[in-house]
Amino acid sequence: MILGNRSKKSADRRQVDVLVIGGGVTGAGVGFGLAKKGVRVCVIDDTPVVDRASRSNMGLIWVQSKALGIPEYMRWGFNSSRHFPGLIAELEETSGIHIPYNPTGGLIPCVGEEEYGRRAEYIEGLRKEAGDFGYNGTMISRSELEKLLPKISFGDKVCGAAWCEEDGFLEPLKMMFAMRKAMVNLGGTFLPECRAHTIRREGSGYLVTTSRGEIACDKLVLAGGLSNRQLGAWFDLKVPVTPDRAQDLLTERVTDNVLPIPILGLTQTPGGTIMVGYKHEYVGTDTGFTPEAVASEGRWAVSVWPDLAKLRVIRCWSCLRVMPVDGLPIYDTVPGHDNVFVFNCHSAVTLSGIHVATLPDYVLGNGLPEDGKIFSLSRFNKTGAK
Repeated sequence: MILGNRSKKSADRRQVDVLVIGGGVTGAGVGFGLAKKGVRVCVIDDTPVVDRASRSNMGLIWVQSKALGIPEYMRWGFNSSRHFPGLIAELEETSGIHIPYNPTGGLIPCVGEEEYGRRAEYIEGLRKEAGDFGYNGTMISRSELEKLLPKISFGDKVCGAAWCEEDGFLEPLKMMFAMRKAMVNLGGTFLPECRAHTIRREGSGYLVTTSRGEIACDKLVLAGGLSNRQLGAWFDLKVPVTPDRAQDLLTERVTDNVLPIPILGLTQTPGGTIMVGYKHEYVGTDTGFTPEAVASEGRWAVSVWPDLAKLRVIRCWSCLRVMPVDGLPIYDTVPGHDNVFVFNCHSAVTLSGIHVATLPDYVLGNGLPEDGKIFSLSRFNKTGAK
């Protein structure tokens, strides 16, 4: 089904102002933001696969503990989190889709005094780097942790946690669907099951041949996640992103809302199941499942919350995250192509707030905010990016 019809169409050819390749959280967010500004925008998305990043986790909004030595990234994340209340309300109103959004704060438990000390030192470093901006996170004791989560009996070695009230979680697929629908309701076009086959210059713009016909555009946004590596090849660009495999397990449902605040690596879903997962594995595009990895995650989870051992594991799976090679976002134009943009990031859910607020303006020629300017491709020159 084709959603939206504002693009000019002649036979199998469409003409738009901006074409976004990739309809995940990042691409859909950019499309929504452009449609709000009255731009003729089309977002295309290839046939979904089960290992796409938006299906691999609970959708944490996670800004704490990011990232010592890079204060711009710390501010970028916190500013994104602060956009979410308005963004979610706007998406729900425009799309008619309810997005389960929980600005609950977030916790990183510390198992043992040594881990607690390392985490405290790291956070103090972040606080010093933050300066006048401030760092809205702190270390809390075990007793303070128990007050935040009174229904959890923590393991004997859990001595406290890192806490940040600006963290939270949401349902990432609902947000993605809402972004797409809101864009369409504002006059944009969404083409699902649409693969980009070729890209070439046409006049001052570009012509993209897809599985659903030709699309001509003045500006082109590459937001295809890991597929940006293939899309970049049309411009002789090596996009420095790599697959990051996650392996997760899911328990049976718990009737009570025992975990209203997410723990990094432990989240209760709206349906009551408990999701466990924190692995980062760099094994290429291998989506294989390894019992040993999931078992180690389970042992850690039980050390934090021993009662988890009483629950049945009902499902395990692996998925591929999108990871720039240095872990930081990428926002830039393609060298030699000022109207072609490449966007990649690991924390697409967390950064959705600031993406919708800033990237559409960047595409339209208004530049990035000061903190966003460090995330260009030029930083990879020494690693072989062209």
